[in-house]
Amino acid sequence: MVKILKQESALVLDSKGALPLCLVQCYTGYEVVGTRSALGPPQAPRSPNEAEKRGAASILDRTQPSALNVLSFHPGISECTSKLDELAKDRAIVALAGVSSKMTNDCLIAQWGQALTQCKLSLSSEDVLNGVVAGKELTVFLGGESGNVTWAVLNCHDYTDASILSQLLEYEIEVLVVVAYNPASRLFWEYAISDMHRHFCFVVVANVGELGGSGVFAPFRRVGRERNAQLSAGGKLFGVNGPSEVGVGLALDIAELRALRREFHNEGFAAATAQSKRDIAYAPMVPSEHFLETFDRSAGPPPVSQNDVRDVPNEWKNARPRIALAQLDHSNTYVETKYRIRNHQTNAEFEHMLTSRLLELEARVNLTRTDSPLLDMLVFPEVFVPRSFVPDLQRFSDRLGTTVIAGVDYPGTDESENANECLILRPHVEPVAYRKITRSQYDALFDENGGLMPLQRGQHLLRFADPDGFNFGVLICYDYSHFDLVHLLNTAKGRDPLDVLIIVAHNPFSSLYRSCCIADCHRFYQYVVMCNVAAFGGSGVFGPVRTAGARQCLSEIGKGSEAITITELDLAGLRAARRTPNEELHLGRFMRKPGLYS
Repeated sequence: MVKILKQESALVLDSKGALPLCLVQCYTGYEVVGTRSALGPPQAPRSPNEAEKRGAASILDRTQPSALNVLSFHPGISECTSKLDELAKDRAIVALAGVSSKMTNDCLIAQWGQALTQCKLSLSSEDVLNGVVAGKELTVFLGGESGNVTWAVLNCHDYTDASILSQLLEYEIEVLVVVAYNPASRLFWEYAISDMHRHFCFVVVANVGELGGSGVFAPFRRVGRERNAQLSAGGKLFGVNGPSEVGVGLALDIAELRALRREFHNEGFAAATAQSKRDIAYAPMVPSEHFLETFDRSAGPPPVSQNDVRDVPNEWKNARPRIALAQLDHSNTYVETKYRIRNHQTNAEFEHMLTSRLLELEARVNLTRTDSPLLDMLVFPEVFVPRSFVPDLQRFSDRLGTTVIAGVDYPGTDESENANECLILRPHVEPVAYRKITRSQYDALFDENGGLMPLQRGQHLLRFADPDGFNFGVLICYDYSHFDLVHLLNTAKGRDPLDVLIIVAHNPFSSLYRSCCIADCHRFYQYVVMCNVAAFGGSGVFGPVRTAGARQCLSEIGKGSEAITITELDLAGLRAARRTPNEELHLGRFMRKPGLYS
């Protein structure tokens, strides 16, 4: 863990409750051609020449008073500290300064008329080759009673470090600034979409002009009042692709973010319609329970600790498991049956469909594999399988040697036993149930008016590990909105992250969770598997790999499509990559490693 320093924030809101932002993506003057060798020289220590000093001074002249000014890396900025101090008397400035004579990779953060140097905490392979020394302290700028903006700054590879992101949750930052010199701009955008949701904050990314990828993200899924307003999983207020020099001025509506945080805290899910109360241009994403009252629990992090992470012995001994994802149409009867699909009049027809699908899948794997097990894992979505069909799934598991992970309908016969569970069925052993820890806006509804039933929540996270050490864990839908749960499941008690994280979902915001999957598969250097219902789509298998097609995406099923896909995971290769030095991974199948492995 890094040491967190606290400092008073100088970021003041304007008369409309917004934070003026000036973002400058500028050229560095270095030739960047997309190769690793091109990334080294800009990050090696050297003294800037006079032209570079003048160029940096000119960029500083473009900063705006009473604003947060975020500048991309420029080689001359390290020699402009006196100008930085002078300008920072009436503005805040963040700039990536590069490697200093002390062999630290520095970010300059100027406010209150003084520049603070924050050293890079998590080192990239280029940093290591250049002999850079890692920093140990991260400053969080607190608004406190002054009402100023709470914010923090990360330096490039710091943004890959899951533990740093987990620590920042405690401070409920309103703006996260990331300054980067990184060709992985697409990955950083996935990080930003994931973080603006889980941290419920604005995220500002500033990359260099030669690489592009600067952007500003907000935790709003609708931006604009008109009928053609932007609709997305996260409000991308600004983004630039490809090489270019760009300066943009934006207003971050901090007052609206605070109002939403307050309303979600006090009113729970009803705050999702808060925009109808005020003349605003945004529709929010529902945040994690850190900011949300959920009927039976006040706002705050889920009450789960390291001692609540349980190990389950497993016999899943395969270094190259084949995983099937069943993205299928749902019976859509769970609300009227009070989440007990087995009681619906159409259940026999639904179970017949499941039986047919299992027979088709069994025929497929018999044709393509002769060793045992024929299929290592089969995953179904959340609240999908009737409990009356579980014996059929167990027989399938026994017959094929398959671990079946299935979101099932609620147990019992009345509302006192409500629980959202996922069953983990393994060959010839008793099923294990993982119970959802969080409660979403869709859990335990029982009528069209949004009436609510009581819900029994889970209290434990489960890690399944075989004798060879290969392991997996399971989360249910809204659990995945909570970065602390993901981090805890992966790293509790000092253990290495899971090989495979499985998400069973019944979620209309599949594109949001897709970004989380891509972010997490790299930050935790693992495979992430998401299975959603066909109506919402987005089921897929993601990993920290360089495939022949899209990076990190091994398979994916689109919205409205029914399919059962089979994907093979290279767990042995993943383990080997975790042990391999970053400089040897560059041309291999696996990506370079994130901050957890620095």
